[in-house]
Amino acid sequence: MVGRIIIGILSLLGILISGYFASIYHNLLPDVNRFVPRFCRMESGACSSLLSTSQARLFGVPNFDLGVLYYAGLLGSAVLPSLWKQLHSMLFFGSIVAIMTGFYLTYVLVLRLRVHCILCFTIHAVNFLIFLTLLAAP
Repeated sequence: MVGRIIIGILSLLGILISGYFASIYHNLLPDVNRFVPRFCRMESGACSSLLSTSQARLFGVPNFDLGVLYYAGLLGSAVLPSLWKQLHSMLFFGSIVAIMTGFYLTYVLVLRLRVHCILCFTIHAVNFLIFLTLLAAP
């Protein structure tokens, strides 16, 4: 039960961050700092240029669009116990893919692009916490 609550909270955070990125990418929100907490802000236009890189896609689909679906699936399974039991293995595998992708994307952000995107780092930390929670709460 506690694991499902933690997954639910982390999933909501994941949906918010991924949804924010998707909204900027799909021009539903302007790339301005007023939508982002002060400590997470980047230069104006930096977020949309970051989201346009080739690394911001997995199999041609934007990472944040996949993220919204992934976190929605996690949230649904956290809310519905029957889904939790049925989907746990698939969600655990998804969390492994998410953290492996996160390690690569963190490398790209820090060493290749030299960008410090607090929201990006936060979503990678969320993915790692989801992995640990799924590992501990079958």
